[in-house]
Amino acid sequence: MTGPDHNSLPIGRRVAYWRGRRNLSQQVFADRIGKSKSWVDKVERGIRRLDRVSVLDEIADALRIDVSLLLDPVGERRVVTPGDDLRGAVARVRTALARHDPAPCTPSVAELQKAVRHGWSSLRHGRLLRLLGDLPRLLAGLRHIPGPDLGTAAQVVSQAYQLAATVLRRVGAWDAAWLAADRAMTVGAGLVPVLAARAALPLGGVVRDLGQPRPAYELCVSVAHDLAPTDPYRADPDHLSVYGSLLLQAAMAAAQLGDRPSVAELVDQAADVAERVGVGLDHHDTAFGPPLVDGVRVAAALALGDLTEAVAGYEAATTRPGYVTLPAGVRADHLIDVAGAYAHLGDLDGAGWALLRADRLAPDEIRLRPTGRATVSSVLRRSHPPDPRLAALGEALGLDGAR
Repeated sequence: MTGPDHNSLPIGRRVAYWRGRRNLSQQVFADRIGKSKSWVDKVERGIRRLDRVSVLDEIADALRIDVSLLLDPVGERRVVTPGDDLRGAVARVRTALARHDPAPCTPSVAELQKAVRHGWSSLRHGRLLRLLGDLPRLLAGLRHIPGPDLGTAAQVVSQAYQLAATVLRRVGAWDAAWLAADRAMTVGAGLVPVLAARAALPLGGVVRDLGQPRPAYELCVSVAHDLAPTDPYRADPDHLSVYGSLLLQAAMAAAQLGDRPSVAELVDQAADVAERVGVGLDHHDTAFGPPLVDGVRVAAALALGDLTEAVAGYEAATTRPGYVTLPAGVRADHLIDVAGAYAHLGDLDGAGWALLRADRLAPDEIRLRPTGRATVSSVLRRSHPPDPRLAALGEALGLDGAR
């Protein structure tokens, strides 16, 4: 904060100050932290006290500030930008991945499993920075588990590395993501087929992102073939969800290769499987079901350059009741993709709406991911004048020319 009087402001007024600096209405801010507008109003007017650390952390995250700016009345502090936070968080995860010495802490397998479940929950809600902050401790706990015979702990170890690979991939740390994904596959090789196959999903995604769609396609098709149920009508949803997710990952690789027939075949196969899985479930943290298949159809159309088809597919998918059951992070990812399509088609208002909606759903997905930042920058450069709300988002991202 700046100005001589801010140091004496009560905490509620500080929340109001930073909310104003971020151009957030009370309602938008309330939505981001899962509270009511009335709750925010009472906090800012000092009627309701803020005395829980977890709530203060959520507020600071939503405002993109260090929590000390809400608590410490002494002196001025630098606002930590999302980019600064991200670089430090990724560096700490890389360090944790590189260490192999015995961990100082000795968590039980049950405690590690709980941490992994919490991590996947953070990922579903698009809380990427929070998850990156939690990963070093989780990865340190994995070093306590002896090898090579991990026994029943192998599943949680593989899941933890899959989690790390997935979030590192999202924020563009592909080298570290590849390392984590490879470890997940190595550990997962000794698991039952469904769990071993689940470990191939993040590796396929990382390889594809690194510009190698052919190996990614071959990996996912091969693992899916081995996992294919003998009788799909009797297979359990856990099995079908991993199988269908592999088909979708292969379809995206085929789209990068420009292989339209394979894309259509794989997505149609996945759609049949998804109908048997149903809506609103999240077996093995895949979010697999009909809404996810719809989203991949859109993403594949974008990769193939079929922009009009992609926009129409997105608009149709979001009208189906099951779409809202997708995790917020997944829906924000879809919005970022479709924003690029809107922009290429000349609909800058539509692109801006999609980006702002993504920021409201899961801010980290747009503020920390390379694709999100690049799309915001592209739309701002082409908008004359830009939507003030989008310009404010660009300023928060530190983009040149946002204002």
